[in-house]
Amino acid sequence: MNLYANLDLEREPFSNSPDPNFLHETRQHATCLQELEISLRLRRGLNVITGDIGTGKTTLCRSLLRTFAEDSEADIHLLLDPHFDTPEEFLRVILGSVSRLAPDPCMGLWELKEALKQQLFRLGMVERRLVVLIIDEGQKISLENLELLREMLNYETNSSKLLQIVIFAQRELEPMLAAMPNLADRINVRRRLVPLSLAETRRMILHRLQVAGSGDAAPQVSFSPAAILAIHLASGGSPRKIVRLCHMAMLEMLVRGKTRVGLLEARTAVRPGEGQSQRRRRAMALAVSAVLCLGLGSVWLAADPSGPVLGGGGQTARNALLQTAAPEPETAPSAAALPAATPEAAPLAASEPQSGVPAEPKTQPRPESHAAALAPEGLTLLPEREETPSTPTGLTLLPPRDQGPAVRSPIGRSPLEQVRPASLRVSAPEDGESQTGTRFRTVAFNTVGR
Repeated sequence: MNLYANLDLEREPFSNSPDPNFLHETRQHATCLQELEISLRLRRGLNVITGDIGTGKTTLCRSLLRTFAEDSEADIHLLLDPHFDTPEEFLRVILGSVSRLAPDPCMGLWELKEALKQQLFRLGMVERRLVVLIIDEGQKISLENLELLREMLNYETNSSKLLQIVIFAQRELEPMLAAMPNLADRINVRRRLVPLSLAETRRMILHRLQVAGSGDAAPQVSFSPAAILAIHLASGGSPRKIVRLCHMAMLEMLVRGKTRVGLLEARTAVRPGEGQSQRRRRAMALAVSAVLCLGLGSVWLAADPSGPVLGGGGQTARNALLQTAAPEPETAPSAAALPAATPEAAPLAASEPQSGVPAEPKTQPRPESHAAALAPEGLTLLPEREETPSTPTGLTLLPPRDQGPAVRSPIGRSPLEQVRPASLRVSAPEDGESQTGTRFRTVAFNTVGR
């Protein structure tokens, strides 16, 4: 079943198999492949190619095999897993591959070496054949088997080596070669593959699409520059990772019914669960915000029902004002307990009758200045009349810090204040004038929030 038939693709462009047809010969890959071919045809012996995981070593190995596939004078032997417990097992596998015969199980290490040497002389000197041993996953070779490979390089004539060896390995082999300088000196071609650049990544993607296309027609599918950049950054230039991410991005493109891989498909390929994670994080953030709002609202109401504007003074300040403005009704009020805004308050309180008989009015000295103390909630000066109005009118003085609405109510007065409220003389009578001047009473207001 061809999932890409509607896109004019004959096969999958981003297969994870090391198909040499899809090898994009970057400068390093093309140079490495040419140097290996020259070294093998000149019979120069040992060659080592190292690189990080997914840099294209296996695909390069398959391309090298295909290069010598049509050469009738070459015998190519591929060893995919060079890990063996003993050197005898390693030699027995190589001898069986070269001679195409199963060695005698009773043969020891020395006998296996002699049999391999005779086979190589027969093939190289008599039949004039090119014998090549290619080892993949070379980092699995033990130090003892590396020493055997060094000894095999001694099977040579005056002009050439009888056995050509190519090792493709990860970088774990490099310290092992550094520990064996007698083997490292015999290496003819030694290359380390590095990740691709952004331009090489783009050319690699386009090359694979063209190879997978049907005939000379250009494929309908394409990758946007932003998608190529995202794939390159996520893969770090590793060809294997590039192939995997491009495959996943194309699947996402097919699901969305598109023919172009954009940034959204590339990001979905890089982070498959990113969309669901973002939705979960958004829902969690909303839930946390709701809980914080409820918690702050509860703290705000519990601290002061009046809120931070009207209740800035707190309950303690209001209680203190109530105790100052309105004494307890069961205790006899004194002159000191009444609010005294001016020095005339004390004489007025002292002139209260003791037996219910009004006292003779006395002439009060004219004060030099008149002062009034403002309570935290404000002070209202009203002219004293025969009938106290139900709604006080006058001038309300508020402290500058109070910017809230004027929601205020008068505090209830004590019985004594209802009989004779505390008075504040605004103007003193002249000599010979009546003492019935205009009086103002002090009324305190309390801020209410409930």
